[in-house]
Amino acid sequence: MSAPLKIKPLAESVVNKIAAGEIIVAPVNALKEMMENSIDAGATTIDILVKEGGLKILQITDNGSGIDKSDLPILCQRFTTSKLKTFEDLSSIQTYGFRGEALASISHIARVTVTTKTKNEACAWKVSYSAGKMMGEPKPIAGRDGTIILVEDLFYNVQSRLRSLRSPSDELAKILDCVGRYAINSKNVGFSCKKFGESQFALTVRNEADVRERVQAVFGRGTASNLIELEVPEIQGLGASASGQVSTLNFINKKSISPIFFINNRLVTCDPLRRALYQTYSSHLAKGNRPFIYLNVTIRPELVDVNVHPTKREVRFLHDEEIIEQIASQLADVLSNCDTSRSFKTTSIFTQKPVSIKEGLGKPHSQIINNLPVTPLGNKVKRQENKLVRIDASQTKITNFLKSAEYTGEAEESTLHKQPYEDDSPHAIDHTSESMQLQENWVVDTPSRRTPKTSSYTVSRKMRVEVNLASVNTLRKEADSNMNKDLTNVFANLTYVGLVDEQRRLACIQHDLRLFLVDYGSICSELFYQVGLTDFANFGRIYLVNEDESAGIREEGLSVGSLIEEIVSSRGGSVAELIRPLWDMREMLEEYFSIELYGGDNQVENTKIKSLPLLIKGYIPPLSKLPHFLYRILTKIDWSDEMKCLQGILKQIALLYVPEMIEQIDPEDSSIEEEERVRYLADTENMEKVLEETIFPCIKKRLLAPRGLLKSVIEVANLPGLYRVFERC
Repeated sequence: MSAPLKIKPLAESVVNKIAAGEIIVAPVNALKEMMENSIDAGATTIDILVKEGGLKILQITDNGSGIDKSDLPILCQRFTTSKLKTFEDLSSIQTYGFRGEALASISHIARVTVTTKTKNEACAWKVSYSAGKMMGEPKPIAGRDGTIILVEDLFYNVQSRLRSLRSPSDELAKILDCVGRYAINSKNVGFSCKKFGESQFALTVRNEADVRERVQAVFGRGTASNLIELEVPEIQGLGASASGQVSTLNFINKKSISPIFFINNRLVTCDPLRRALYQTYSSHLAKGNRPFIYLNVTIRPELVDVNVHPTKREVRFLHDEEIIEQIASQLADVLSNCDTSRSFKTTSIFTQKPVSIKEGLGKPHSQIINNLPVTPLGNKVKRQENKLVRIDASQTKITNFLKSAEYTGEAEESTLHKQPYEDDSPHAIDHTSESMQLQENWVVDTPSRRTPKTSSYTVSRKMRVEVNLASVNTLRKEADSNMNKDLTNVFANLTYVGLVDEQRRLACIQHDLRLFLVDYGSICSELFYQVGLTDFANFGRIYLVNEDESAGIREEGLSVGSLIEEIVSSRGGSVAELIRPLWDMREMLEEYFSIELYGGDNQVENTKIKSLPLLIKGYIPPLSKLPHFLYRILTKIDWSDEMKCLQGILKQIALLYVPEMIEQIDPEDSSIEEEERVRYLADTENMEKVLEETIFPCIKKRLLAPRGLLKSVIEVANLPGLYRVFERC
């Protein structure tokens, strides 16, 4: 049996390191101790400088009373303090510090330099410390009243502690959180915290700021704007009172903020109080929401034991259950009073689940958008140039308010008709219980190409029709279920950049920090199909008129047979046989799709098409595609199956509305005819205008992007990537 080991006293250096490890666990603990000393010294401004999370440099500068030169030799010795003389003084202690261990502990695990000046001295004194001892004599230097404590190479001799710490950015976040909490509670004391080498402050709080301004500086305007005052008057017989700020029931924050509790101005954690207040909130808030709580509890000093925890993060006090119950009761009364008016905000407008086709039916878009929640302002963050979105998807260009110089007086008259309807969504029609009709005059250019001459809007009263067809509801649900949430979010918050290739129908859009190349032909096809589903049986109308000015002829409608004759002759078949099912379904086509046919009672070959559906106000489909649209309606629709029939017609209407491809030419090529060059430039300019002012705004508001559109969207660049290559943008 081996002999028992001898008991020996530990070396003083070992004792000091062990004690230091209990008190200084991380850089934030060292800062907390020094910051409390500054407040005890009556400082009104406290400036903090941090390098590598406080491990390399942690400096605090204050304008307090300073340290007398005669006290410098024992400043970093253990159990030396100016705030406590006898043990009984703990029962009435009003200062943060009282043990005299903080600076001593720091000096055993870091290199400490102190520069201080009192108002009675002519100069400041600078001296360094190591292992609790002063290194040499204080040196006189120029300086202002107050104290500067510089801590370098924290934990340089405790490698195990150094390795256990998290990244410098995490340690900096802890420091900012600690400084922010003291800043909220320290009336008439200004705080600033800056990362070494940076010109901007990570946190700054003015000394004259009130409590709400301090909360705003630390946690952001979204938090500060949702606060109510909580006052607990002195509780009879318990010697306690409380005051602070708590969040209203409208407050929603994705990141939970742990409660800020001060007891007799000491930052502490008090789990019983936290649980009681959270329990009070739980009966008012939705599950998962956490409130913001700042509370300063004042208790008679003789009822509080402050010497409980090495880092002073906990205290004990008498009558704790009764005091906590009274505070929770007062909070319940305050919340009950403000519960009469609440707003429920589930998420921000940019991540809101898009309104489904079924949900959007019968509601104006202005009403839908206005009912969406607004993004709460988050915590104040540092501006990062390589992640800065310089173009807001909600902003408007000044060119949107300018009229084209080529408008004629007749066109301006049309603008006056459109003026009361600023919403370019067809839902604006529903809001006024009116349906929009468009009348077009057309001149024949070639057998296959028709171009608009003039247009005007007229308004007719029409109540919105509620559609309960099972087939239509099934198609709407199918569109909802096929939605890709991420892609829909991209389209909902896009910024139109410009037309890239009018022949291949390519355009560029920006979302957040990314630039995308999109096939607007495919996107428009899906958009107009969904618009057709949403406004089924509630379309406006485009009235077609055949006009020959030279002959003085003006006829309503266009001959279906004449329109498709060229296509039918090239592919074979009988015009009459093709038109027959169309004529038989004319009532359904007019009721559901605003496609009005007439003139075929005696001979179907005489059938004329009088109107087409108007899907979006301000955009007329390319009617040069009308012959092919009619031919596909006649040959590709399954008239025997209701769902296939309705879906097929909606698909063909969507294809009609897809912008035409414009064949590219080189405007600088001298071999090109002037007329062709002018027409190309005009067509391109018009396409750019339609995309920017009509189609893409509609895409933002109404498109539920299906998964199939993923292949039509390609990311071509992103801002952080460009910064890595060019180092600027």
